[in-house]
Amino acid sequence: MYRLRPPITSTQDGILITVHVVPNARETGILLERDGGITMHVNAPPVKGRANREIVKWLSKKLGTPSSLIRIVAGLTSNLKVIAIIGMNEDGFLEAIGQKRTTAR
Repeated sequence: MYRLRPPITSTQDGILITVHVVPNARETGILLERDGGITMHVNAPPVKGRANREIVKWLSKKLGTPSSLIRIVAGLTSNLKVIAIIGMNEDGFLEAIGQKRTTAR
């Protein structure tokens, strides 16, 4: 899959994650792909922002971060989204989602 940016980018305030979203999944979950990309399956349709709200809600719960610190900054109507997570670092994110780094930095 062609990627415009690294899947996880550190910022001054936290991280940006670039996620390929698959809506209407059986359950919501996240997967770190072998190529380093991030895929998120979402148990919500891409209608009237439902999938976007489910993404923020799920990430908030999984990361233990208030939803006010998680924001979709690009791709509101696309299946490729950039999500800002304030106060989180890359290693903390990977640990929280239960994934290990499989590629070199």
